[in-house]
Amino acid sequence: MKTVIIGAGFTGDLLARTLIADGGKVVLIDRDSERVRSAGDHLDCTVIDADGSSLDVLEKAGISSADALVTVTGDDETNMIICSLVDAVYPDILKIARVRDYDHYMRVLEVSRRRRDRRGDASQPIFGIDHIVNPDVSAAGSIIRAMEFGATGAVIDVDEGYCIAVLTLREGCSLDGRSLREISSLEGWGFLAAFAETGGEASIPRGGTVLRAGDHVGILVRKDGLDDLLPFAGVKAAPMDRVAVFGADNVGALTVAAQTESSQSFWYRLLGLGRSKRRRLTVIDRDMQRCRVLSEKFPEARILNGDITDDGLLQDEGICDCDMMIAASGNYERNLMTAAYMKLRGVGKVIALTSDSAFDAIAAKLGVDVTVPMRDVVIDTIVSHLRGRNIKSVHSVGSRKYEIVSCLVSGMSDVAGKTLRDIDGLEDSLVLLVRRPGSEDSEIPNGDTVLEEGARAVLIVPAGEKKVVRMFAGRPEMSA
Repeated sequence: MKTVIIGAGFTGDLLARTLIADGGKVVLIDRDSERVRSAGDHLDCTVIDADGSSLDVLEKAGISSADALVTVTGDDETNMIICSLVDAVYPDILKIARVRDYDHYMRVLEVSRRRRDRRGDASQPIFGIDHIVNPDVSAAGSIIRAMEFGATGAVIDVDEGYCIAVLTLREGCSLDGRSLREISSLEGWGFLAAFAETGGEASIPRGGTVLRAGDHVGILVRKDGLDDLLPFAGVKAAPMDRVAVFGADNVGALTVAAQTESSQSFWYRLLGLGRSKRRRLTVIDRDMQRCRVLSEKFPEARILNGDITDDGLLQDEGICDCDMMIAASGNYERNLMTAAYMKLRGVGKVIALTSDSAFDAIAAKLGVDVTVPMRDVVIDTIVSHLRGRNIKSVHSVGSRKYEIVSCLVSGMSDVAGKTLRDIDGLEDSLVLLVRRPGSEDSEIPNGDTVLEEGARAVLIVPAGEKKVVRMFAGRPEMSA
């Protein structure tokens, strides 16, 4: 697969690295000579110092033979225009644009909805863009999922009925020092360990794998069954009635919007969650204008214009008594330090929006319960669209060593019609869930489970592993 990426900033660089690791061909274009030089030094791909909005430049870069175009420059309008330009000449190329402006993003969604309602057809993309990715929406979605599960750990949405809860095992818990074989016989245990991370090294656990306190374990669990899982890890569920949000920037504002009566139905349909109970929300931000805007939009929330480091403010407003603090400002380092500080001050659970997963280990040592790495979330969203029509979602886990892939079983795949026990080549992978065609419920499979054409399967595979994914989903077919 050949992908042309416009924009060699951090996101473009990380996306290029991810696709190269997948075995894809990548052309990276940027007009910033320093970025081009840096990318050329460490990326095994074609890097071009030029203006990616020029069709001549794109054609010289080989856009005519590309499968996909991804625009991640720092300018939303440029990203959209490049996609429209390419669509006019090469309509069959999959086009993905990063659009940071929430209003732009929502306008495109609204136009798409109106055309679908009027024509009953959404096959023709708006402005020639097949998929628009808004980083703030993606990050806010991850924060909201973590909130709904009490910030007990990161939560990965893999299915309508199931998620993967990433928990840190507490010392002395019932899983500490036991092998998975022993754990499976514990009374009340009905869960599946998808991956484990010990000392920064991730693996897919087997029957003899021994789990220990401090390990990060990704466990497949029904969305309505998390409270039954938590005691095994030594984690106590607690009420989350009072929530403080640091930062009235886009992600913070969207997180607040999802908790308000006026916006909640839209957000919870979008994220596949049930209705949330009402919470008492407090938002703290130093910017007066942002506070004024948020106060007008969401009168049910308490908006405080002040500095989160002001001890007087924290005491007077009872911030340290909150059940949960979400640090979601645009300053990622400040988010991390704020979350750690508020944890020390007695806040029950803390969530921090960070730049990328490189800070996960530091955050864990600082006592931060959940981190949401902005760039990793965006990359996973883009890669999900690039993997083909039968790939429904991709989530990186275990310091990006593994991927959780949700896919449809293709009739042209190697596994269609076979039972799991008859499929070879799954030694380093694991099938977590299977939902039969026409069924609304997924099941944890066993050796006798038949992979029917059209079934939906959720797998955990080594990052960049194409062979196993193709066994299920067939060869990539671009999804417009």
